[in-house]
Amino acid sequence: MSGLLLQATDLTVRFGGLTAVDAVRIGIPPGQLAGLIGPNGAGKTTCFNLFTGRIRPSGGKLEFAGRPIVGLRPSRINQMGMARTFQNIRLFGELSVLENVLVGFHGGLKSNFLSAILRLPGYVAQERRMHRRAGEILELVGLTRLRDEPAGSLAYGQQRLLEIARALATGPRLLLLDEPAAGMNPQETAGLASLVRRLRDELGITVLLIEHDMRFVMKLCEHLTVLDHGRVIARGTPQQVQSDPAVIQAYLGAGEPEGIDDDRATDA
Repeated sequence: MSGLLLQATDLTVRFGGLTAVDAVRIGIPPGQLAGLIGPNGAGKTTCFNLFTGRIRPSGGKLEFAGRPIVGLRPSRINQMGMARTFQNIRLFGELSVLENVLVGFHGGLKSNFLSAILRLPGYVAQERRMHRRAGEILELVGLTRLRDEPAGSLAYGQQRLLEIARALATGPRLLLLDEPAAGMNPQETAGLASLVRRLRDELGITVLLIEHDMRFVMKLCEHLTVLDHGRVIARGTPQQVQSDPAVIQAYLGAGEPEGIDDDRATDA
């Protein structure tokens, strides 16, 4: 074992004649707050889809906790301890906030269908544990008072938090967040940064995120990998990355994002 929780080696994916991810190497050690950044179309979400089994790579290796995961179903990778949120929110709008979190426990259920129908003691005990844990997760993300509200009625930033809550219900060791701060106001973004730190510091969850808010990224992440046109062009601390000429050129070509200059950045 390398000691890395997630390790991608020469990971490549091609769609027809297009190479979307080109020999990418990424290593995420346990306990790290890491970021995967780059201009639009750089291949960031494609990497997340590769990591979680939604796309099979054309080449390369991918390991989670020292075990090869290429070819495994997304549900199996999730059961191993990797969870994610999506760039486009995917909640059950008609279900309550609490019910959306309970959905996250589905993959870990140990009772069978007959036990549920007959309400056998083992199933009832498991159901109580799920409800208790769901309540704890909602308290953690700050949605307790909205637990009975339909998910579709929540403000955009609250829906982002609910997606994180549902992912936490799976008990992840590694949490992948795809643009978690998108659509949030500065106050909500500050709360999100605090939450992500708590997930690592209090729950021991390793976090890898994609985000375009560079102020948020530079203040929160400890290590960054930068993609451009499917290739890794830089990696290192936020301070190292933001002064890298290749990174500056990649962002200037697409319009420099706010916060790439740390002197202009404010606390997330």
